Amino acid sequence: MLKKFIPYTIVLLFVVSCYQFKEPEKPKNLISKAEMVNILIDLKLIASVTAGDDIKVLDSNNVQSEKYIYKKYNIDSTQFALSNNYYAYHLEDYEEIYTKVKDSLEALSSFYEALELKELKDQRTKDSLQSLMDKDSIEAISTKTDIKGKLIKPISDRVSQY
Repeated sequence: MLKKFIPYTIVLLFVVSCYQFKEPEKPKNLISKAEMVNILIDLKLIASVTAGDDIKVLDSNNVQSEKYIYKKYNIDSTQFALSNNYYAYHLEDYEEIYTKVKDSLEALSSFYEALELKELKDQRTKDSLQSLMDKDSIEAISTKTDIKGKLIKPISDRVSQY
């Protein structure tokens, strides 16, 4: 049985390996490289949202990612698929597009990481200032003086006298 299967497999592999891929025709409404970069960035961002628990937010707001992208860029699924196939066949163009997508996503990630660090630093500064103000107000309450400059005892000390 195996002896009959091997020749058929070899012939099939030979036929498949000799198959020439035909270059796809350039679509009439080809999406520009720059717009393709923006579309792919948006698709990657939406895909990152749908990978986590945030998908519940999209579902609860009835957001359909592909329809959103098509509407935002005024394209349809066929136009995107044909443009994507065309660029995928032309590897240099596709590599250029994906390099820009990667660079843009890395820059966006760096921006948000820096923003997060700044907010964390600002919050720490705010917390530090608040703790200093709290200490100063406690010290100010405990060391009040009257008009003549005499030290006024804290209320807790005066209450315990009675």
